[in-house]
Amino acid sequence: MRVQLEPAFVLHRRPYRDSSLLLEVFSREHGRQGLVARGARRPKGRWRGLLEPLQRLRLSWSGRGELGTLTAAEPEARRAIAGDGLYAGYYAGELILRLTARADPHPELFDILDSLLAMLADGADPGPPLRLFERDLLAEIGYGVPLTHETDSGEPVRPDAAYVYHPAHGLRRGARAAPGEIPIAGDALHALAAGDLSDTGHARAARRLLAAGLAAQLGPQPLRTMQTLRALRRFRHSEES
Repeated sequence: MRVQLEPAFVLHRRPYRDSSLLLEVFSREHGRQGLVARGARRPKGRWRGLLEPLQRLRLSWSGRGELGTLTAAEPEARRAIAGDGLYAGYYAGELILRLTARADPHPELFDILDSLLAMLADGADPGPPLRLFERDLLAEIGYGVPLTHETDSGEPVRPDAAYVYHPAHGLRRGARAAPGEIPIAGDALHALAAGDLSDTGHARAARRLLAAGLAAQLGPQPLRTMQTLRALRRFRHSEES
């Protein structure tokens, strides 16, 4: 198989043999791919400084099986993402890495990631865009959180009513949550469905709801980006105290 100048993001990279890189990339039309970038770590390698995570590139590769060979790389959009936005971008990339299969195309998810990274580069507060990314990611892989209708009855969600959500059983109306259920107000569900998390209460409720939906798919292995962020926050707290 030969792919020519496909829009893609590098999600993860690590050294491979003496001078190469092993890449996990997310491409628009071919999904996640494992690629070997031969000679990419040489001081005068042709891809030196180009294969950076979260930068939009155009990549060409060839080969069959689990690993392809990178044959060309061109920059498409240079974005400077810093601070909490950078952690948010790495978090989004790790979710794609964990929750999508290789060679399974998700062009809409690629566009959603592209839009998220553009907002983070513009300095947007990472919280609301990340919640919408989580919402759309779960929907794209077939495990969307029900936001507009109750799961069993099919009744529309009322903004003035209380609801509970369970990742295995869905959404039902009720004010008392059983073990494993997440309580959430109807107006917060409406806000998340509409993509409007300007209200801080709605944003917090969306975070709890989506965290439960993601946890059911991720399993017990923690996300590395979240571990790093928690460690950094503990360090900052110790420095300030």
